[in-house]
Amino acid sequence: MSLEAYAAAFASSFEGYSIPIRFDAAGLARRVRVEQHDLENSLLAFDGGRAVGVAALAVRGARGWCAGFGVVPELRGRGLGRRLMSALLERARAAGLRQLSLEVLTVNVAARRLYEGAGMRVTRDLLVLERRDKRVSEAPPRASAPREAPASELLAHFTRLHPEPPAWQRELASLLAADLRGLYVGGRKRPRAYALLGYGRDGVTYVSDLAAADRRGASELCAALDPAPGPLKVINEPERSPFAAPLLEHGFAETARQHEMTIEL
Repeated sequence: MSLEAYAAAFASSFEGYSIPIRFDAAGLARRVRVEQHDLENSLLAFDGGRAVGVAALAVRGARGWCAGFGVVPELRGRGLGRRLMSALLERARAAGLRQLSLEVLTVNVAARRLYEGAGMRVTRDLLVLERRDKRVSEAPPRASAPREAPASELLAHFTRLHPEPPAWQRELASLLAADLRGLYVGGRKRPRAYALLGYGRDGVTYVSDLAAADRRGASELCAALDPAPGPLKVINEPERSPFAAPLLEHGFAETARQHEMTIEL
């Protein structure tokens, strides 16, 4: 089917979802490229000629990630989700994948039970944080403004500055495929921490990557970002990352939390 029809299937399958899923064909095409969707092995469920469910699969080597899973509201709770997940796992195994992961909002108990019924288990929590104000720290600035460098240059330090593995959408493969602005603190040849920013059509600045080897570096970068114009949003920051606490200390609020779930195939 066309990308336009595929985007429409996504929209209908996520209707009523607590976090609105809205994108057109161009937005979906960007996600396919940045997240490495495998369109050959992604699935759609049909009722007659109408798409009523979607199970999108992204692939990196022997790992897979469910890039979207939903069923139209009137068919939820009637077994279609279980059938669709079973078909997705079968397709992933046939494609030679050894692991499949996904994220589910902690408040979406029904979906979590569906995934657990398929054999998936929670491995960690991921945080969605947002800072709405332009300047949120009441204390005087304690750090100079971060300096700018090309994202590709800062990503040379990706492994060194990520003690906690990032979520799929924030792995190196995604970041290299995106158009991002890079900011750092410390020396340019060996930064202590960096942030990569992207700009959404909704007027929000998305922090696509936060990197620091320890909490000290994370706190320094958060302080340097205090004067940055808001709103700022961080999606799927690992709860165990060095940034989890400093972000809250610098005016970010947790707006959602997701379970990362995984199954060995």
